[in-house]
Amino acid sequence: MTAQFISNKEYHEHPAISSSAVKAASRSLAHWKGAERKESTHFDLGTGFHDMVLEGGLNTVKGPENRRGQAWKILHASTTQAGKTLLTQGDYETCQKMSESCLTNPRVRSIVRHPDAVIEGSYFATCPETGLQLKCRPDAYLREKQVCLDLKSTQNAEPSSRGFEKSIFGFGYHLQAAHYTYVLRLNDLPVTHFAFAAVEKTSPYAQCLHVLSAGIMEFAHKKLMNVLTRMAEGIAKDEYPTDWPELHMVHLPEYLTMEEDE
Repeated sequence: MTAQFISNKEYHEHPAISSSAVKAASRSLAHWKGAERKESTHFDLGTGFHDMVLEGGLNTVKGPENRRGQAWKILHASTTQAGKTLLTQGDYETCQKMSESCLTNPRVRSIVRHPDAVIEGSYFATCPETGLQLKCRPDAYLREKQVCLDLKSTQNAEPSSRGFEKSIFGFGYHLQAAHYTYVLRLNDLPVTHFAFAAVEKTSPYAQCLHVLSAGIMEFAHKKLMNVLTRMAEGIAKDEYPTDWPELHMVHLPEYLTMEEDE
């Protein structure tokens, strides 16, 4: 199946299960079922960064210095109607610097500027094991290189366990990678490499391309299938618990015990 090119709004309104839903359900079915999609200016910078890297900034508008006053309100109304993102001058310039830094990586540039790259295409599939309807919207997919690329704005893009690797597991990005890969493969689209192009949101806007190993992808796929199975069972029973105990006993952490001994 080929990608569908629909608006971000249409994609989010589609009832199929996204990677965000999977990440919420990995915490508990209650957190998935009770989740509410929230719009926030906090996400505008990330949206602008994505647009500048992937679309050359066609859908991002530079606004006034701040969000106060009539000038902002009028411009915001018109840009929203046009389906574009309005940023303050400072955020716009930050996005420019982040995107410029991101594209200095030749591997990233070779993917997002490739003539055959599918940019923000939406894919849908039915999971054969659970019957659930799934969806994903990769930032960039290039069949020629069998690579799926996702852009991430971050506080720390460092290639270490204390850097972006911590974010991968802390924010469930590995589950996102497994979900995207699974949906693409169900569409007969091969994925050999899944990569995150991470760029820091403050100067010097350092960037690094992080590719998930086969071991991580295998681990994440198994977890993905377990979560999808739980979600399907929850839907069938119309039950969405946290699975938390009625009472949890808190014990003294080992690191505090070690401090006392010193």
